[in-house]
Amino acid sequence: MLPRVVDAIALLDGRHGLERLLAFTRQTDGVAALGALAEGIQANRLWHEMGDVRLAGRCHPDPLLAVFGSFSPAQRMLLQDLAAQLDEILTTHRYVDYHEAERAAERLADALTRRFGDDDLSRFHYTAIPRGGWIVLGMLSYLLDLRPDQLLAPNEAGPLRCPGDGRLVVVDDCALSGLRFQQFLRECDASRVIFCPLYANPELCRAIERDEPGVEACIRAEDLQDVAPQRFGEAYPRWLHERRARIGDSGYWCGIAEYIAFAWCEPQTKYWNAEAERFEAGWNVLPPDLCLKRRITASRLNSTGTESGERGWGTLPHEGAGWRHAADRVLWAEVDSAIALACMPVGSSRSMPCFRLEGTAADMWRTLLELGTPEAAESALMDRYAVDPATLRADLARFMSDLEDRGILTRR
Repeated sequence: MLPRVVDAIALLDGRHGLERLLAFTRQTDGVAALGALAEGIQANRLWHEMGDVRLAGRCHPDPLLAVFGSFSPAQRMLLQDLAAQLDEILTTHRYVDYHEAERAAERLADALTRRFGDDDLSRFHYTAIPRGGWIVLGMLSYLLDLRPDQLLAPNEAGPLRCPGDGRLVVVDDCALSGLRFQQFLRECDASRVIFCPLYANPELCRAIERDEPGVEACIRAEDLQDVAPQRFGEAYPRWLHERRARIGDSGYWCGIAEYIAFAWCEPQTKYWNAEAERFEAGWNVLPPDLCLKRRITASRLNSTGTESGERGWGTLPHEGAGWRHAADRVLWAEVDSAIALACMPVGSSRSMPCFRLEGTAADMWRTLLELGTPEAAESALMDRYAVDPATLRADLARFMSDLEDRGILTRR
């Protein structure tokens, strides 16, 4: 056994159990759920910039997922952010399919009708923040029986101008910080605006009404909770102070909205790049099968970069009838034709040291896990190596004993 040469960073440590993973990925078995989550992680520009890294996971007894590789300090921070994001998402997540979006649009239409009445709504004009907002506006246009002349599209020649009494309803699928709406207002010429995000935090809506004199109302169908206090705990006051300093006058609200994703889009997350001193695009993790935009992104990344299947991903199924198997919290990955092994901690995304198995040691590991018994493994290795059977048997016994002493290999 050689000294450790790569590290492993835990992304899932099993604390939430399989049911939450199944609920997030909308799969019916653990192998498919881990595979779907792996596809979601790999459908990111950040992942493809990691270089030669490997994802490895297993479903039993608890779902585990880790990244194997040699990481820079910046990459370690990004992967630790991803681990914290997954931990939070598996605790609370909200996925809105088309059926649920229709129900929410009905509630938004009812709220608008109660506030303004049918007569006023028939005189308003309506537009949307691209691109998810147009999907919601399409639903609203049927629910409110809007005329084609009430719908306004962006004007490339200049600001969007609202005719008539100048009251404009601006629709979006969600508002997480209000930044996109703030940018939209700069290109909009309307005397009064009603902002209608389908999902938004109530404090954000109140802040928009307070800070924008031209906004008559900010009406939402569903509330999004602020998860920042729970995420940062005792460090929340310091984080809030730093957040306000970074945002300055560019945003309305300093909270963090709970995770939400739609059948058409998963909103882009942001992370603070300390070196560049700016926010940059962060991780998206929704499985591509659940989201149109994510499927397109995954397809583009795979067409221009490395196919996900070549990135070393593979779930590690629960071993069969053999009486030798990897310990419950051990993960491993193929690295340069060798095997890197690590024991995953509980409740930590810190990097863990790995052991590297090469040559005959790697082959012993593979055959033991595949066949389960020393006798079957010895027979398979004899077919591959020209060696004295007694020597091979002794080497295999020492190999198994060493791994058992290290807590990597166990007996059933």
